[in-house]
Order: sequence, then C-alpha cells, then structure tokens
Amino acid sequence: MGFFDKFTKARKKPELEKTKPQVKVGKEIKEEKKEEVKKVTPVKVKKNLVNSNAHRVLQHPLVSEKAAVAEANSVYTFVINRKASKDAVRQAIKDIYGVSPDRVRMINVEGKKARHGRSLGRRGDWRKALVTLPKGQTISAHEGV
Repeated sequence: MGFFDKFTKARKKPELEKTKPQVKVGKEIKEEKKEEVKKVTPVKVKKNLVNSNAHRVLQHPLVSEKAAVAEANSVYTFVINRKASKDAVRQAIKDIYGVSPDRVRMINVEGKKARHGRSLGRRGDWRKALVTLPKGQTISAHEGV
C-alpha cells in the first residue's frame, strides 16, 4: 500500500442505527422537532439570470460631477474592462439592468502621471463607456456604490 492510497480510497460511511421511537415528554419533544427541521433537504435555488461575464465587462459606475450632470440626459457612465467591445457593454447593461441602450460610446483614458516622493510613476490606463438610454428609461447605477 502506497502513501497516497490512503487518500484515494473511498471511505465507508458509518451505518445509522435504526432504533425504535421512544416516548418523550415535555421539553424533549420540542427538542426533537427542532432537530427534524434541521434535517430537511435544501430547496433548489434558481440560478442567477445575470450573465456571468456581465460583471466582468462593467466594473463599476463612474462617480463624478460630470457624470451626474450627464445622467439628467439619460447618459450613464461606467468604468469597463479594457478589452470589452460595444456589443459586450450593450449586452451587459441589458443583463444587469434590463434596459437595452440606444447608444454606447467608449473612451480610452490614459493614466495620469503620479509622483511618490522622489520617484515618478503612472496610474493605470482605463476605459469608460457612455451609455445612452431611450427616453423615459432610467437605471439605478449608483445604488450599490
């Protein structure tokens, strides 16, 4: 028997002893009922209808004064994945918020130069999407922010 055989062999489950039900009085009956509730099989939960890639495409809504002013005209601004396409953004908005946008514009934003003491550095590049919704439709983009 090798060393790793211990881990690969199936372990036998101990058999449950079948006992006759005993008559219980008072508090013992209540405790028995609590145990029965715990033994109920779990209910199947519906799978999330949101596409799993939607949250990879839309990283988070952009919070700024300029974005807040644009929301009055039903234009919402999101920070998105740098490799995302317009179709992927359109599909992600539809999956998450249930609204299909009229127009999607994308902008590549170059990271700013930053200084840490004597050394110079740069912030990371990122991409933003400006999503225009049809008239009369809104989304709560800043709800989870």
